[in-house]
Amino acid sequence: MNRREFIAYCCASVGSRAFAAKGTRLLAGAAKRRVTPPLWVPYLTSSGRGTHAPFQGVHDDIFARALVLDDGRDAMAVLAVDSIGYDNTILGPGRDFTGELRRKIAASTQLKPEAVMLAATHSHSTPETIGLTPFRDVRGAPEWVEKHLDDLAATVTEAWRNRVPARVRAGVTKVEGIARYRRIRLGNGKESRRGPLPAPEEVAVPYQLDEDLNILHVERENGDPLATLLNYTAHPVVAMLLPQVSADYPGAATALVERELPGSVCLFTNGCCGNVNTVRVATNFDDVKFIGETLGRAALGKLRELKPLPESVITHRSVDVALDGRKEPLRAEVQAMRIGPVNWVSLPGEPFVETGLALKKAGATFVVGYANGWLGYLPIRRAYDEGGYEVNPGPWSRVATGSAERLEAVAADCLRKMKT
Repeated sequence: MNRREFIAYCCASVGSRAFAAKGTRLLAGAAKRRVTPPLWVPYLTSSGRGTHAPFQGVHDDIFARALVLDDGRDAMAVLAVDSIGYDNTILGPGRDFTGELRRKIAASTQLKPEAVMLAATHSHSTPETIGLTPFRDVRGAPEWVEKHLDDLAATVTEAWRNRVPARVRAGVTKVEGIARYRRIRLGNGKESRRGPLPAPEEVAVPYQLDEDLNILHVERENGDPLATLLNYTAHPVVAMLLPQVSADYPGAATALVERELPGSVCLFTNGCCGNVNTVRVATNFDDVKFIGETLGRAALGKLRELKPLPESVITHRSVDVALDGRKEPLRAEVQAMRIGPVNWVSLPGEPFVETGLALKKAGATFVVGYANGWLGYLPIRRAYDEGGYEVNPGPWSRVATGSAERLEAVAADCLRKMKT
C-alpha cells in the first residue's frame, strides 16, 4: 500500500467510525446530591486579610449536580458544584483534589479520568475551599473535605448508573441587565467597580460583557426532560459576606428550572467572570432570587427553540500547561470536551471575560472557569499595567503576566485538534 492509498484508507476508516457513532444510541444520566456543610465549616470573609468565619445558618441548600453523556464509544461527565472553587492542595501536602476525585470516579464507572470536568459555580457563601485562609487548621475541616470528596465522586457515579437513551438539543439566548464589568478604566485614572455605570465619555478603555446564556438540554426518548446545563458569565457575589449558606443566583436559577421541569437536574457552570460581577453585590436574598430567576426564566423560555444536535459523537482532550507564577512555577490544566458540534473549554481559575470571548470566537460553545482546580485570577496582559485588586500580589493572584494568553492559545489549539 503506497502513501496515497494509506491516507485514503485512514480517511475511510475514520469516516465509517464517525458514521457508526452517529447511528449509536446516545445514553445520558444525571444526579443531584445535597452537600450543605455543617455550620462550623468556615466561609471566606476577606481574601485580603485571609480571614474566614463559621456560618450562622442556611438560607438555601447547596448541591453537587452531575451529567454524564455516553455515545457508546466514549463518554464524558460534567460535575457542577455550588462551591467557591477547589484549590487542588486542599487535601493536604502531596495530594491533588481533582486527581483523586477523578480516580474515584474512574474506579466505579467506565469514565476516563481526563473526561471528567469538575466545575465550581464560584458562589461565595459556600465553604472556603480555595486556600485563601488556614482552612485546614479548623477542627474537623480535613475530615469534612474527605467526606465532601466522596460525595462528589458518588454524584457522578450515580449519574453514570442512571444512564438511559436520550437526545440532546442546544442553543443560546442573551440575558441583559445581570452582569456588570468591574474594572472600567476612567479618563481621570480611577476605576469604576460597582454602582451606576459611568457615562460613555468618562470611559478611557472600551470594555465588553458576555451576556450569552448557553443551554444544553437533554431529554429522554419519550421527550421527558432529563437535564439542563446552563453557562453564564457573572460573579455570584450577591450573597457574598452574608453569613448564611447559599448557592447565590446560580442556585436560584437551577432551582427554578428544576421546579418547572420535574424529575430533571439543572446544572450551572460559570464563564470567564474574573472581571465581571453581578449588578448587585453583597446585598440581600431578594436580589439573589431576582437575578437567578431572571436567568432561569430565560432558559425555560428558550427550550422550545433549541436545535437538535445533528450527531452526538463525544471527544475530549486534556493538556497540562506549565505557567510562570509570581513565586514559583504553576501547573494548569486546559480541558476541552465535545459532543457533536457543542464544545466545552475549561480553565482552572478566574479568567477575564476577554479570554472567554476570544475562545468563543475560536469555536467554544461553553467556556467554563473555576474548573479542575483554582489558580486565582487569570488576568489579561493589559490588566497588569492597569493595576487593581485582581493583579495585586496575593494568594488570589498567583500567575505571572502572559499566563492568560498562554492558556487561551492552548485552549484554541485543543478546539482545533478536537474538530479534526
